[in-house]
Amino acid sequence: MSDNIVVALRLRPFISRELNEENEKYWEAQENTIVQYEPTTKKPINSFAFDEVFDVNITNEKIYNDLAHPIVQSGLAGFNGTIFAYGQTSSGKTYTMTGTSSTLGIIPLAIQNIFNSIENMPDREFLLRASYMEIYQENIYDLLTGEKISTIREDSHGQDYGPRYKRSLLAVMSDGDKRRKVGETNMNERSSRSHSIFRLIIESKERGDKDCQGAITVSHLNLVDLAGSENASQTGAVGERLREGGSINRSLFMLGRVISQLSEGEQHINFRDSKLTRILQNSLGGNAKTVIICTVTPANKEQTLSTVRFACRAKNIKNKPIINEVVSDAALLKRYALEIKRLRQALENERNTDKAQEMEQVKEKLDEQEKQNMELNGKIIALKEKLVVSSHPHVSSNAVDLKKRRMTWAAPLL
Repeated sequence: MSDNIVVALRLRPFISRELNEENEKYWEAQENTIVQYEPTTKKPINSFAFDEVFDVNITNEKIYNDLAHPIVQSGLAGFNGTIFAYGQTSSGKTYTMTGTSSTLGIIPLAIQNIFNSIENMPDREFLLRASYMEIYQENIYDLLTGEKISTIREDSHGQDYGPRYKRSLLAVMSDGDKRRKVGETNMNERSSRSHSIFRLIIESKERGDKDCQGAITVSHLNLVDLAGSENASQTGAVGERLREGGSINRSLFMLGRVISQLSEGEQHINFRDSKLTRILQNSLGGNAKTVIICTVTPANKEQTLSTVRFACRAKNIKNKPIINEVVSDAALLKRYALEIKRLRQALENERNTDKAQEMEQVKEKLDEQEKQNMELNGKIIALKEKLVVSSHPHVSSNAVDLKKRRMTWAAPLL
């Protein structure tokens, strides 16, 4: 079964620079359509329809609930998901994805949503791992450590961080944002000079399955804030800023070419021509549910039209999402469960040894055995603390089945 990529447009309000320059208004949102106008005559020239079109007064929370919430819930159910913002520089991509201290963006809202959902799922336990990276001039950097990543791995990128609480994960995201490369241009005081990818790996299994005999779901949730396309004559970029803008534009050109190839059904797709398309390969025509939010300004005719055309091509792409179930030891959650079981068995063996030899061993030997017991207990506790579970009590499926059974009486044998 295939799903079309969901494509939405977000029209931001005029900013102070555009108001001061008395820029014309070229674009307007009308329901799920964006309309291009001739400023002097106020007559419509073109109109383009998308899955969603958000007007200037729509909040981040509204956009999250309409677009991102279904992707996050699918991620908890085992589907890969990707949400990314695309648009020209200073069009509102980072505001949409990250937000501000007073207005949360899609990434922090997704983190809150994940932990709140887990709290309401007492029958399952989860293992969350996070990584945060940026692509700067075709080099990948780990935003959690600041180190350069030399190779692209299939399973995850950068340093994995295993959070148990949303406040710690939000703090990690904030620390990563501080390492992200930004710079000032004529278009934006804090212009992102890199693409950022915040990735959550979500593993889940039935909470009562101590031996991990059942299937484990493993999904990747990618939340991507792309750097914006730039026109050097508008940004006033020179020197290093000009080189950064050139690298950003080349990367976005490669992304646009991949989008065109996919929308036209070409057999060979140039995913490996850039780091960005290589990382997003599974999200474009592959095993993922994907949402693209294209941010535009009403005050720019050509740049907004370019973004709209990109969005038109993207909405023709079909993905093939499936639930990702793992029954082998490849799932880290299963390895943790089996390790806990092995440690418990080792602990029990140690205790049995203590009892059998209690009268024969000297006090020093007993102290050594107790030390080993404490170390094994510590390992069990450390592994269990990595799991994220609901605070609500878990009801065993066996107990539920017993309650449903009809109780019968049989006479004793004579």
